[in-house]
Amino acid sequence: MGKKNQEKEVQMKERQGKKTKRAKEEEDYRRYPLWDNYRAAFSKFRKAMGVRYLAVVGGKIGISVLRPFAAMALPSAVVYLLGSGWQPEIMFLALAGYVLALQIMGTAGDYLGNVSRKGRFMFRIGLGAELFEAALSADFEKFESTRGQQKLEGARGNIYYGNDTGIEAFLGEFENAVIALAGLIIYSVLMGRINFWVLLLLFGSSGVIMAVNFYGDQRTVKHEEKSIKVRQGYEYLKREVLVPANGKDIRLYRMWGWFRTEFRKMTEEMAYWSGRQRNCSINASLFEKALSAVRDLLVYAYLIRRMVLGDMNLAGFLLYVGIVSGFGGWMNSLTGAMGGILRNNRYMDRYRDFQEYAEEDSLGEEKVENPGRVHEIRLEHVSFRYEGAGEDAVHDLTLTVRPGEKLALVGMNGAGKSTLIKLICGLYRPASGKIYLDGRDVSLLSPKEYRKEFAVVFQEVFAFSFSLADNVSCRAAEDTDYAKMEKSLRDAELWTRVLELPGKERTNLNKDLDAAGVTLSGGELQRLMLARALYKDAPIVILDEPTAALDPLAESRMYEEYFRMTQNKTSIFISHRLSSTKFCHRILYMENGRIAEEGSHETLMERQGAYAALFRTQAQYYEENYRKKEDETGE
Repeated sequence: MGKKNQEKEVQMKERQGKKTKRAKEEEDYRRYPLWDNYRAAFSKFRKAMGVRYLAVVGGKIGISVLRPFAAMALPSAVVYLLGSGWQPEIMFLALAGYVLALQIMGTAGDYLGNVSRKGRFMFRIGLGAELFEAALSADFEKFESTRGQQKLEGARGNIYYGNDTGIEAFLGEFENAVIALAGLIIYSVLMGRINFWVLLLLFGSSGVIMAVNFYGDQRTVKHEEKSIKVRQGYEYLKREVLVPANGKDIRLYRMWGWFRTEFRKMTEEMAYWSGRQRNCSINASLFEKALSAVRDLLVYAYLIRRMVLGDMNLAGFLLYVGIVSGFGGWMNSLTGAMGGILRNNRYMDRYRDFQEYAEEDSLGEEKVENPGRVHEIRLEHVSFRYEGAGEDAVHDLTLTVRPGEKLALVGMNGAGKSTLIKLICGLYRPASGKIYLDGRDVSLLSPKEYRKEFAVVFQEVFAFSFSLADNVSCRAAEDTDYAKMEKSLRDAELWTRVLELPGKERTNLNKDLDAAGVTLSGGELQRLMLARALYKDAPIVILDEPTAALDPLAESRMYEEYFRMTQNKTSIFISHRLSSTKFCHRILYMENGRIAEEGSHETLMERQGAYAALFRTQAQYYEENYRKKEDETGE
């Protein structure tokens, strides 16, 4: 008994844990009132597309309501004309005019519908710019965090999951709901003229169908959420298998068997959740058809009785049979539209949640004093910790970088050097402490204005798949100063290589957008990044180990070139190789997010501390490898 109780307790805890996890996932983004989401979406649509599209939508709604009613009434109109006693020619002209009016309404409705769909599509695609702007204006630390990326992926669904998902479908389903509601009102008024109880039967049965469909839609949405998460994992595996860079490891370590197992698991799970979605739809559909059949049978029986008793002629009978059939169709349309609204409302929730997440931090708006001139940067008791980390990456750090100073940050990997640089240039904000630029609190300054004062070359050197000129100026062609760009490329010692390219500086790089694009070598990319930094001509230049892939001698030469080209600027050089930054005015040796030692190279060597010990170890390592190479080559 004890063992069984323990097993039950474990199972109960597991269920509670799953419920808690699901609750956290559901609460990870804000919910907004449905009508508020529609107001926000419609406001964006009206602003982007203008009044003309609103007139198109209004015309489409009007025709979509009137044309089905006119088409439904055609048989009744024919019977009425046949019994009217009119001359055949007049009856023919009347019917021809009726049919022609139907065709004109149909053509106009199709045209307006196409224009409306195109407008919603163009609006959705154009909304991508708003999403990009929100993402790029968000605090970088939050943007690159796991939570930030998850929120961004949720927001992307509102725009990039297709025509039938997100804001485009959300607006379209509202149009469909208005059309269906207007049709219901017209048909209800007509049915109410015959018998109140028949109208009540139609509304009651349709209400039950709507409630069942709503329940089914809610279940479908939950199952779809599960399916989407599994599909994301499946897409990740598929992407990783097909990346050429991963092919080496997959082949050498025989990883395909493991990938195949994971593919099978995810395929089975996707099939399971997709099946659950289909079951919800099938069950709701079966219930709807059964109840509709019973409802229509009762109403038709009533109408037949009225006609048999002489209370209704054949034309009226045909008209009301069509109304009964149309009433069910309008009700189904309204149910479907409401289900679509609810399904896509969650994408609106996530989109607006990301926008608020990106904007919720109060950012400064003050301008930088003396822009473009060398500045003093002062950090006072600055600490920073990454999300989920157990300890600070930078801890209680106080530092002053003097105007025009050449400062080196050195230390082993993970010492906090790159994190400190991201704090200094405004990509991260301190968890505690303050950063000052010429005595002014950086948090009060406009981030855009503040970042203009920095040119940073990071470790990960890469080129965008645009022209070489675009990669240097980071501006449109008409806004590029080509003389300045050429000088930057010359100073970076890349101009000779540029002249060899087929299109010179207008040559496209990489092959993502141009099959004839040129791929630069690692050293050429490093010089391209230097040219970009020189073109920006910012007063503070930071080099965050962009030469880490080079051998020590090549890195040392590259840093000396950087030093020469930034004579009139404040410069910060980062390296884990201590020999590369001996020329700097001051060297900071970092350990565990702190400044362990500070001084010139000579001072630190005389101190015989951690810097000196590591310098000798590295020097011995490089000397041994150099001798080994000499022995192997005989040179």
